[in-house]
Amino acid sequence: MNINKICVVLMVLVAVIGVIGSNSDNNVVYGAAQEIKYSQPNVGLSNLVATITVTIKNKGSHVEYFKISNVYQGSLVDDSTIKWVVYDTNPSAVKMVDAVSPELGGDWGWKVQPGQTKTVSFTVYALGSMGVDTSGNSDPAVITNKNASTDVYWPIIPDPGIDASWFQPNEIEILNPNLDLKSWKGTFTFKLANLRDYRVSGIVRAPIVPTSSKLIYSNPTATYKDKDTVMNGAVAAWDVTLGSKCTEWFTYTYYWPYSGSSSSGTGKYTSASVQTANAASDNTSASTKNTGIPYLPFAIGGILAAGGLAYARLR
Repeated sequence: MNINKICVVLMVLVAVIGVIGSNSDNNVVYGAAQEIKYSQPNVGLSNLVATITVTIKNKGSHVEYFKISNVYQGSLVDDSTIKWVVYDTNPSAVKMVDAVSPELGGDWGWKVQPGQTKTVSFTVYALGSMGVDTSGNSDPAVITNKNASTDVYWPIIPDPGIDASWFQPNEIEILNPNLDLKSWKGTFTFKLANLRDYRVSGIVRAPIVPTSSKLIYSNPTATYKDKDTVMNGAVAAWDVTLGSKCTEWFTYTYYWPYSGSSSSGTGKYTSASVQTANAASDNTSASTKNTGIPYLPFAIGGILAAGGLAYARLR
């Protein structure tokens, strides 16, 4: 190649990278939304309940078992995991021979014979952070972005709202290739509370969202679907306004797979963390007294794609 052409190409690349360059000290990627680290939230999510229905097939030649996981952690900080207690199962689950979460009364599961396809449902509620305490009182928390940027900007900054976390429904296929997840459906309910003595407004996202899934129901109706937070998915997001000490209930349902055919993958949880709330459009929801590293595209990904590298997103 002519040396002049090489120089021109290099100059263009340097110029583009300079324009879209990132501030590594603050995890900023220019041209993409960036969260600013806050000291403590004014709202909290609690009373989280999930009802999950799965259809799973045993592709192996011998009997297999699967059970309910009682801890949602992934890359959530270890001392702030969401812990689940089983409330109901259908058909009735049985206790497994090994114990992973005995302190939560866990290890309930089902047998599936070789070649058999089984559908089961179960309801779990959060105990502790984002759920209720042992006395049944609300224990508010939020999903936070632990790698959010430090506020070094002035005179104005964005307020992206309360973050979300994600998981991959068919990770069981990675853990045991004999178990083929055919479908997954999950309905989540939580209570949002304004913890302050003044009115607040902003964006609140569904706290837990499956990847490669479709939002099929939300109440109140989601203001919009945030497609920049979760890999291969869309997060239900609500524009809310809460009066002093007011609360509001939210329910949302996702279905996997989005396309109708299951496939294995290697997705993991978001690198968000659960922070306790007492620490540190036209669908705007207003309530009365009665009544979660940023998932950002690499800006340079567009340039590298020309060289055969996949467009990358980091969370």
